[in-house]
Amino acid sequence: MDLTAKDNGRDVSLALHQEVGLTLQTIGPGQFGASVISFPAVSFEAMTFPKAQNPGGPTQLYRFRTVPDGTPLVTIAHDSGSAPFTITLHCCAQ
Repeated sequence: MDLTAKDNGRDVSLALHQEVGLTLQTIGPGQFGASVISFPAVSFEAMTFPKAQNPGGPTQLYRFRTVPDGTPLVTIAHDSGSAPFTITLHCCAQ
């Protein structure tokens, strides 16, 4: 499943062992930081900077994978101090 900044604040249902890609773009200075996961139903796989970048600010790709059942809140702060990106992932076996 691919998510973007438009999914900020949403609740998303996922299958067990489903991979999630989250693309966040910064316009202007700064970048997003480390992800904070409130419950271990999702494992953080990696954060990368995709090859194609906008000169206005970095694009970052976060990858997660669901593990056991649970409902974690994922929060990713931006170093500018603006409101963080948040999403609730409902993880369940299907």
